[in-house]
Amino acid sequence: MATERPLVVLLVEDDDAIREISAMILEDAGHEVHAMPNGDAAERWLDARTPALFPDVLFTDVRMPGRVKGQDLALRHHVDMHVLVTSGEMRDQHPWLVEGMGYLPKPYDRKTLLAAVEGVAA
Repeated sequence: MATERPLVVLLVEDDDAIREISAMILEDAGHEVHAMPNGDAAERWLDARTPALFPDVLFTDVRMPGRVKGQDLALRHHVDMHVLVTSGEMRDQHPWLVEGMGYLPKPYDRKTLLAAVEGVAA
């Protein structure tokens, strides 16, 4: 699946290997990626921007160390940008997901990652 234009993606993942591989996959597909190691860093990054300059997609893990969790980011910003949530848990374990949010279970591969990110922004 290919989007008509490259997306700007805010990737929030505390696992270094998953974050690096996911960023590489998205960048190789032509998307611009801003990778953050946790919700606190992502929230600071977003606070430095106006909503008009927010990324197209927030792709965040649910469970992360720190004050700001993926759930917090998703619920706080789902009106500002498209949201894709990932977790090693089943979707039904996250009843807080609101309509319009995408969900990508872990583990995922290149094809499903690109389909999910590009699909949530379609």
